[in-house]
Amino acid sequence: MRQVAEWRTYTPDGRELLISNHEGEWTVRCGAALARSRVLDVALIEAIRANAELFTHMRGADYAAWVRAQAARIEQERSSGYD
Repeated sequence: MRQVAEWRTYTPDGRELLISNHEGEWTVRCGAALARSRVLDVALIEAIRANAELFTHMRGADYAAWVRAQAARIEQERSSGYD
C-alpha cells in the first residue's frame, strides 16, 4: 500500500498550504479551510476561496496561473516518485 504523499507550499502572500494525496484524492488545507478533490487544481482553488481573507487579497492577482503552476510542479514530483 502506498503511503500518503505530502507537500507544503505557500501562497503568494505567505500563507501556508498543506497538500496531500492518498489513493488519488487530493486534500488541501489553507488556514482553517480544507478542500478535497480528485483534481489538484480544484482542491487548491477551493481551499484558497474558502479562506475569504486570502481570496479577497488575491482577487486582483492572477491566482489561477499560480495555482496551475503549483499543481503542475506537485503532480510532476508525484509522478517522478519524489514524494
